[in-house]
Amino acid sequence: MPVLVRIAFRNLLEHKAKSLIIGILLALGVVILIVGNSFMDTAAKGVKDTFIGNYTGDVFIHATAKYPVSLFGVQAAGGQESTPNLPYYDKVVEKLKSIRGVKSTAGQVTGFGLVSPRDSDKQGFSLLFGIEPDKYYELFDNATVVEGRMLRSGDEGILISKKQAERYAKEFEKDVKAGDEVLLTGMGKGGFKIRAVPIVGIIQYKSETEATDFISYVDVTTLRIIMGMTLGNDEDTPITEEQKSLLAMSDEDDLFGAEEIVAPSAAKNAPVAANVAAAAAGTVAKKASVADSGAWHFELARLENPNDAPRVVAELNQWFASEGINASAGDWKAAAGPFAQSIDVVRIVFNIAIIIVAVVAVIIMMNTLVISVIERTGEIGTMRALGAQKGFVRKMFLVETLTIASVFGLIGMLLAFAIIGVLNAIGIQASNPFLEILFAGKTLKAAVNPLSVINSLVLVGIVAVLAHLYPVSLALKIQPVRAMQTE
Repeated sequence: MPVLVRIAFRNLLEHKAKSLIIGILLALGVVILIVGNSFMDTAAKGVKDTFIGNYTGDVFIHATAKYPVSLFGVQAAGGQESTPNLPYYDKVVEKLKSIRGVKSTAGQVTGFGLVSPRDSDKQGFSLLFGIEPDKYYELFDNATVVEGRMLRSGDEGILISKKQAERYAKEFEKDVKAGDEVLLTGMGKGGFKIRAVPIVGIIQYKSETEATDFISYVDVTTLRIIMGMTLGNDEDTPITEEQKSLLAMSDEDDLFGAEEIVAPSAAKNAPVAANVAAAAAGTVAKKASVADSGAWHFELARLENPNDAPRVVAELNQWFASEGINASAGDWKAAAGPFAQSIDVVRIVFNIAIIIVAVVAVIIMMNTLVISVIERTGEIGTMRALGAQKGFVRKMFLVETLTIASVFGLIGMLLAFAIIGVLNAIGIQASNPFLEILFAGKTLKAAVNPLSVINSLVLVGIVAVLAHLYPVSLALKIQPVRAMQTE
């Protein structure tokens, strides 16, 4: 092998131009892979940390539905789908808490609503997260108070972000501040419902995203009512047997009899019959204004070790199947929904671009190596005439290819480190919330993943090896006598 290495270096130095062309392509490939993967890894980590730490937790449980379900609702195709309630909620929570490694849990209700001031018909859109403050704050510490205070247990009210307050001020044409009373309009099972609540506080999110411009936190009781998650929508109105018998009577003759003289018992029951419908309607109306305290859309959990999420998710889904519970568990990506998918799309586009670049590089390198083989026809023929076997020629070209890939691969790696270092030193600022997620903060601080570096070098080596296969096959077809004659 040392002999082949010496021959490889000698041949590469004798063909400097072609070696340089191939080397530059390989080095450029390493730079693109390392820098690109560094950005992709930074973006993936930024999105993951942002959503796990602020919205989704490590484990996300929801009722199964026809379309994919995320923390922001059902991702229906071609229309709005209502988010189903999580079945057997208490049983699910009990199972979740019993799993090893689960640190804390909290329920959540998600809905869309309109926010408007009492004295105006102007409205602003909001994505409403219904929470139980004490439990929710155990999972997430994602905001600081700018004005007013945070929601507390027993409160009826709404928390809005500073950006929302600024947006509402423009839409309402008046200042929006803590203590103002607003009307929340939601559409649920019972149609449109309106409820007046105070703005308890205005908050500033520690990690802002495109979603935080629209997310408001509201006490879960209020959100349940405006979303129609009330007892009136889930239970029948109780009616006594006497009321049922009176309602079953088809007309006045059934109730009072055919005689002109009304019997004392019928006369006694007449007021009851006259008011049965009103009483029943009143009961329904009352129950329609009482929130179903057991209704939740999701259950979120934080783990002692976030890496245990796949194990916990698998255990939960297996248990749901065995118990016949129509629910499903997922990780933070399932909860983040379209936001996590956007990063996956970016990575897919990047990988497609890398594949295209790799194909072009292979073609260019292959053409360069073919020319090199043609120029070395005499050399190869002489080596064959002196007894060199095809295997020796094959190994010689392989060592040459790997040598140039190793040398220029290391050069490309050093250049990539330098580029990343310069970009981090410059400190590129995120101009919008989406870039803040991709940058994992307000300033780009790309981190190099050692595994990505190794994978990049290996990939470039594979590309180089693939590029040399066809030229080597041409070299092995050269007949020694003919090669020496051409020389």
